[in-house]
Amino acid sequence: MQTGSCLKMVILAVLNISITKQNSDAFSVSAPHVSVTAWPGSSVILPCELSPTFDAKPLKVCWYRHDNFFTYKPALFYKDHKTQEDFVDPHYRGRVSLIGELEKGNLSLRLERVTPEDRGEYVCCVSSEQCIDKARVFLTINGSCLKMVILAVLNISITKQNSG
Repeated sequence: MQTGSCLKMVILAVLNISITKQNSDAFSVSAPHVSVTAWPGSSVILPCELSPTFDAKPLKVCWYRHDNFFTYKPALFYKDHKTQEDFVDPHYRGRVSLIGELEKGNLSLRLERVTPEDRGEYVCCVSSEQCIDKARVFLTINGSCLKMVILAVLNISITKQNSG
């Protein structure tokens, strides 16, 4: 009878290890700031991070505009430890990158040379073989290019008058 109870304990221990292993593969994705504001021509970071914090290099990371989901033209697609340039929307090519802290679970997107067309909701979607999750960030663009040109012309005009 003691042999049977020892066998039950071993089976329960193995089941517990298996359940614990499955739970350690689970993660959640979050965006600490759900809204980010940028000026045209500037660079901006769209935040996204894993919880619990762990090395995200083996994962798939896809940043896309919410309105581009059905055409599936991501702004950035990371897979097999590198960014997959062939799959990205040409509008973002050469302007986006991950900020380089994947080993810390940081999946934030750097968007350079921001344009008014970049405005909108972005989704950071992260997947492994066992889990998938996503977070949303809204990008607002301040002003417009026309306002910036007018301000630049006014500034040149004022500077020229003051220097003479």
